[in-house]
Amino acid sequence: IVINDPESVAIAVTAGIGANVDLLVGGKTDDLHGNPVPVHGTVKQITDGHWIHEGPENAGVPVDSGPSVLLQSKGVNLVLTSHKTMPGDLQQLRSMGIEPSQQRILVVKAVVRWRGGYEPIVKRAILVDTPGLGSADLTRFTFRHLNRPIYPLDQDTTWAGR
Repeated sequence: IVINDPESVAIAVTAGIGANVDLLVGGKTDDLHGNPVPVHGTVKQITDGHWIHEGPENAGVPVDSGPSVLLQSKGVNLVLTSHKTMPGDLQQLRSMGIEPSQQRILVVKAVVRWRGGYEPIVKRAILVDTPGLGSADLTRFTFRHLNRPIYPLDQDTTWAGR
């Protein structure tokens, strides 16, 4: 999984490759995504966070994830970045030394964006509706300045595409 957490990245970078660190990961952006999770792990990789999309979306487009670390905890690889980046491209993990097609389980924090890169290599996808802005359930959000009724938020409406 890739999580944007500049504070944890800074601690891991200061500790250095091979160091064991105790971090509180995630849950620092807002109150929508849950609380930080305590993680004890070993810093396996530190990079500048630069990589290039291989596609199918955004092929050739450079990405700057900021300083990034690969943390290993209880057999789980966790990538922490300093800048938020969209998931969905295999190069994101490859830039950290992880070959996605060789992993037994991949966790991608995305409702739809993961499909372009990851769907071709997975045997099965399990979609999970987690708290926060990535929910596929639009009824969980508060909308303002929206003409109602509107599909799919209101039950007695239907799609009227152009």
